[in-house]
Amino acid sequence: MRLVSLFLSLFPLAAQAVPALVIYGDALQSGFNNGTWANAADYSLINTSPTYGGSADSIRFVARGWGGLQFVNNAEFNLVDYQSVTFHVHGGASGGQKLQMYVCDNYINLTDPNVFQVGALIPGGSIPSNGWATATLDLDSANLTFGTFNCLVIMDADGNNDVATGQPAAYIDQIVFNPRTSAPPGGGSVAVTVNATTNVRPINPLIFGVAYGDTARNAQMGYTVDRWGGNGATRYNWQVDVHSTASDYFWENIPGSSDRTQIPPLGNDADAFIGAAIASGIQPLMTIPTIGWTPRANSPLNHPYLASFAVSKYGNQVPFPFQSDAVDPYDTNAGSGECNPASNASPNCVLYNAANGWYHLINNDPHDTSSAVDQNFQKGWVAHMQSAHGTAANGGVKFFTLDNEVMLWNSTHRDLHPNGPTYNEIWGTAVAYATAIKQQEPDALVTGPVTWGYCDLFTSADDATRGNCLQGTDRTAHAGLPFVAWYLQQVCANPLAGGKHLVDYIDLHYYPQGTNVALNNDDSAATAARRLKSVKELYDPTWIADSWMGGLGDTDANHYNKPNLIPRVRAWINQYCPGTKLAITEYNWGNDNTGSGAVAQAEVLAVFAREGVDMATRWTAPATNSKAERGFSIFLNYDGAGAKVSGDSVAAT
Repeated sequence: MRLVSLFLSLFPLAAQAVPALVIYGDALQSGFNNGTWANAADYSLINTSPTYGGSADSIRFVARGWGGLQFVNNAEFNLVDYQSVTFHVHGGASGGQKLQMYVCDNYINLTDPNVFQVGALIPGGSIPSNGWATATLDLDSANLTFGTFNCLVIMDADGNNDVATGQPAAYIDQIVFNPRTSAPPGGGSVAVTVNATTNVRPINPLIFGVAYGDTARNAQMGYTVDRWGGNGATRYNWQVDVHSTASDYFWENIPGSSDRTQIPPLGNDADAFIGAAIASGIQPLMTIPTIGWTPRANSPLNHPYLASFAVSKYGNQVPFPFQSDAVDPYDTNAGSGECNPASNASPNCVLYNAANGWYHLINNDPHDTSSAVDQNFQKGWVAHMQSAHGTAANGGVKFFTLDNEVMLWNSTHRDLHPNGPTYNEIWGTAVAYATAIKQQEPDALVTGPVTWGYCDLFTSADDATRGNCLQGTDRTAHAGLPFVAWYLQQVCANPLAGGKHLVDYIDLHYYPQGTNVALNNDDSAATAARRLKSVKELYDPTWIADSWMGGLGDTDANHYNKPNLIPRVRAWINQYCPGTKLAITEYNWGNDNTGSGAVAQAEVLAVFAREGVDMATRWTAPATNSKAERGFSIFLNYDGAGAKVSGDSVAAT
């Protein structure tokens, strides 16, 4: 047994000395941009009197209506390099102004929702009259000792009380981040033992995938897979380069390229995506629609677009729940699909949520926007991909996924598929479309069923529409097996001639459901703690989810309140279809510039490596130079010179 013992000191060292970072000194300093949202008449950056210490100019600021001064740099700075922020403030003849401040990164408050009252940062506790005082924010005390920043805000703290007249003018000068003079607080020591012969599992490089993003940047980062997917991919017509926005945006058919002299149109979105990915050495993962409909082309190629709930045909409509528009503001004939019987007397205006009084338009004609197709239509697309980009054996597309979040078709695509899909329907589409794909491309690797989240691990949308997303008559009719377990059983029970499986990867989507955790900019202490703990949902059999999932009960062997996602699904694979690979092709643990999201991203990738995930693609590719990118860089470029983590994951304590 090979053991390596380490003793890691986590006490931080004093940061390397940097010069003072001056934001404002006589003028806004080079590199800083003025992002102020106060009225133009309420501030001046070239105020000549009073000024501090004989400087040429100061800032004059009349604070009202939550107006704020905001100064932003294009560069990023490390908080650990700085001890404090200081600036000088003068209250004019009256003093006592109510101002607040915060440090930010890409416009996001790093201590959100907390801000710092300027008066509390001044000896004496308030902004003085007829004189200058120094406001000091100690970054250690503010818990701003890690991560990056590039902006600072000083704003009104009195709000609507002052909308009419504003507070008396205050004056601000010499805004400076001061270099660190002592080590940041915190730290401790951790003893680490690495056992290189236990829990050995090869790290699959395909876990470092994303969806979409800038192709050149994706190549620079070293992402291994780029997914063409999402709701729009369910409704993509490769022959005319049109996709439907479905419920995401007024159910409209949106054209891509304008040159339609060929089939598919020249420069179409899908070919451009595939070609760019392959040229960059990235594997494209292409979603093949299986819903049985494809959008028709618009004529002309701009507004008005074909829309599933045209006001001219289906009558007046009301906004989507939680949205503001009843119709597309750019195309007022494209309706929301929601209605109110007070203004729409159609019998198609039907109550679907009695508690909230929400009505759907139903029984629309799918042919308004779409044409019925089958697997042969998509088989033709695979043939086109081979013609345009080569076969899988010759560098073309190898990975294909069976549609997107199929158990949400009855909501996301209810204009075409109003009924909740069943176990049998989704397996039937898998048989038809996976067979067609592999007939055309024998080296294809297919993923399915592409779950939307937690509930459809266990049962179908048909069951969920009757009020239970874990159990129901559809599940009971299939030996009580969870949907994904049953789907795996079918994969091994129904091989192709020659023994190949129809589906090679069981494909899941997973978003932690804790408040503000996924797809969110919140980086407050409470959310950061919740976000980092929620990574346990991927692997810890004892962890009760800190969300609605934690209330699902623990009354039988399913332990619904303890997600334990990867081991749970791996156990199903081992029991029902050994050898099937595991893909997680949508996940997200926070928006691009959350610090805790970046740490969670890195930990999620480590968990994927350790637990044996075979492919993963984040939704979506992180923005260039964002914090989330760094969550990938620690694996893909950990030394800044291109060194990647590879080889095996092994046990550590």
